[in-house]
Amino acid sequence: MTIHQSLPFGIGQLAEAKSFKRGYRGAWFRCKIHGTMRRKGQIVYGLEYYDYPDEEIEWIEIYQKPPKSSSTMNELKKELILRPHYPKIYHVNELPDLNTISEVIVAVHGVWRVGDSVDWLSEGCFWSATVTETISNDKVKVIPLAVNTFNWKI
Repeated sequence: MTIHQSLPFGIGQLAEAKSFKRGYRGAWFRCKIHGTMRRKGQIVYGLEYYDYPDEEIEWIEIYQKPPKSSSTMNELKKELILRPHYPKIYHVNELPDLNTISEVIVAVHGVWRVGDSVDWLSEGCFWSATVTETISNDKVKVIPLAVNTFNWKI
């Protein structure tokens, strides 16, 4: 069996990678799997961040331990930092002609409510957030879950 036959992600596949970098801890960046290799017995993925075309390919392990903070007393567990990209999301009233598309989509029937968990695209990456106010069916105010890692202007 080759390295590529046992991998959960394929070369060329779109994905999202989580960051532990200061200021972006917990953010998910859109990327494309550029390659795979073994490093010290671990499978690593080469990621091309398509929102940041000037960045070099980054090689990562898909499970990593977050950095320790002064408040972390016990051993931290490894976290998954690579996930498949989100499919396009449509409200049921805005669905495209399903006979003309071959990709996976999500059809939403309803509206966002205060307290809903969402992924919010800002600063070129996705942040986990909570809806704090609904303004209209397609516009809400959110507060990021990682509010202490970034200078937010909401």
